[in-house]
Amino acid sequence: MHMWSYPDLEDEAITRPTYLADKLSSATNPDIADSMAISFLLDRYSFPVVLPNHFSASECSTNVPPSTASSNALSSSPPSNISSAHSSSLHVKQDSSPDTVLLRSPSAVTNTNRACLKRFHEESIHYASNLPHYLRNVNWMNRRAVEDIHWLLGMWDAGELDVTVALELLSMDFADVTVRGLAVQRLESLSNDDVLKYLLQLVQTLKVEPYHDSFLARYLIQRALRSKRIGHFFFWYVRSEVAGCPYFRQRMAVILEAYLLGCGQAMLDSFTQQVQAVDALQEVAILIKKLYPDKTDLTPATPLKLQELLKNCNLPNEFLIPFDPRIKAGRILLDKCKVMASKKKPLWLEFSPMPSPTSTTPVGIIFKQGDDLRQDMLIIQTLVVMDSIWQEKSLDLNLVPYGCISTGHNIGMIEIVRDAATIATIQGNFGGTIGAFRNDALFEWLKSKCPLQEIHYKTVERFVKSCAGYCVATYVLGIGDRHNDNIMITDQGNLFHIDFGHILGNRKRFLGMNRERVPFVLTPDFLYVMGRSKGRTSLYFQRFRDTCTQAYLSLRAHSRLLITLFSLMLLTGIPELSAAEDMRYLREALQDEQVEAEAKEHFLRQIAVCENEGWKVQANWWVHMVAGIK
Repeated sequence: MHMWSYPDLEDEAITRPTYLADKLSSATNPDIADSMAISFLLDRYSFPVVLPNHFSASECSTNVPPSTASSNALSSSPPSNISSAHSSSLHVKQDSSPDTVLLRSPSAVTNTNRACLKRFHEESIHYASNLPHYLRNVNWMNRRAVEDIHWLLGMWDAGELDVTVALELLSMDFADVTVRGLAVQRLESLSNDDVLKYLLQLVQTLKVEPYHDSFLARYLIQRALRSKRIGHFFFWYVRSEVAGCPYFRQRMAVILEAYLLGCGQAMLDSFTQQVQAVDALQEVAILIKKLYPDKTDLTPATPLKLQELLKNCNLPNEFLIPFDPRIKAGRILLDKCKVMASKKKPLWLEFSPMPSPTSTTPVGIIFKQGDDLRQDMLIIQTLVVMDSIWQEKSLDLNLVPYGCISTGHNIGMIEIVRDAATIATIQGNFGGTIGAFRNDALFEWLKSKCPLQEIHYKTVERFVKSCAGYCVATYVLGIGDRHNDNIMITDQGNLFHIDFGHILGNRKRFLGMNRERVPFVLTPDFLYVMGRSKGRTSLYFQRFRDTCTQAYLSLRAHSRLLITLFSLMLLTGIPELSAAEDMRYLREALQDEQVEAEAKEHFLRQIAVCENEGWKVQANWWVHMVAGIK
């Protein structure tokens, strides 16, 4: 006897002209109107018909050998770190009938079994870091294997998992809801600052959730509602995906709507002002690019035309800055706005500051239309994570992780760093293009900014530390296209890099040749500031080497976290980060398979290469200044 009968072909349900199935899904097919829906028609019963989620309660016993079914549950043997005794402890006890599963009440479990459960649980904790690898070897098509895994995870205390492991369990490798639920449970204990550190990846991870309504979606909405700062960035990260990612637009829109329904009228009004400002500036940027399509066609009248467009656009009287909600911009300062001489024609904009705890100078924004800033956001966020790793080791390397946010499809804002100049500008002030070969140009510029000797020493110390930090960071992340127009320095000596269009070892080429011949930028003018001229010894240079190796080894200790953060961004759509193979550069740069002493020697060799080949970088910079290559 069947559970339900087969309906006749003339049945009313079969002869209906169409099935009104819900076609809302993860939207992998953008042609929703024409997409296919499958309807399952069941007979009506007076009680619900459901597919059970579990066969029965599993039982652990050292006295009963595992059944044939459970011993074949895993597609391959567990990792060597987890003993075979542990894996054999997981089984379902059966009687002679293959269709009957024996149910045991909790009271029937012997003291031996309880001891087994406790010992298995305690010993599993020691191998928590191997949990992702273990779960990858499970045959998820075998129901009994899944039962055993769910039993194990049900015993696990999420607080015993490392955050890195929890993030890894949220990757596209793990679709099981129970696994993902355990990972989200671990994230519950994160502070707001830690959530902000990983928020960019967590929003991207929503794309691999099996359903719109997931543990992760609910978690992020709850954290966004509990913290205005988290909510601010959550809004822009999700809205950017709604605007620029058609495959996941429905999911992101549903999640964004759920947040906006609960965030309150004040937040809604603030978001409305910010979106109004972005839309108005986007219209101006598009008009400017139409009026001046070439890189070199800017005229003295260009600033006046920009001011006219800005004056007539629909800018709000005030709005919070999308990349920093602590800062509020007021009236636009038209006479300070300009079009920057670059291919994408970014707008340099300044606003009067509104009362805020962090800003007394004009609010500066670079508005870009036509560039995908999500890659820059990833690198800057990674720099923040690196800085937190170094701070734990009492290493303050004076990084400058400036604000940067994507506000839509190929639209975004970048923070203007005050009291800073590009290396190209400094070199140009010391002899024009020939300044690229002046080893003392940067030293003399820094000296002019701090006439007092004591202040100058502090400036050089800040330069040494920041130079070491960015040498390590740019090497590990494989940041390319490093010319003297995207390396800057502040009046206080903080060196920092901008414009991260090439990452993970992807180098920029010119006329078929690789323009970059060194692992990272350490030019003769940088070494001159450290007192390293013509190979002579220098205490500053020795401190630079020591700081570099200390920073590099600290990152190696967290290589799994860095690789996981990048792997979670695989569905972003960034061209240079689209496959698992792209993470190979990170592993090689961090010398993941080498011992610490060998890794240290490896990085010292990179410093030596940069020191010996520095003149090639200067020649490249000179060509850049002469030809205006960007």
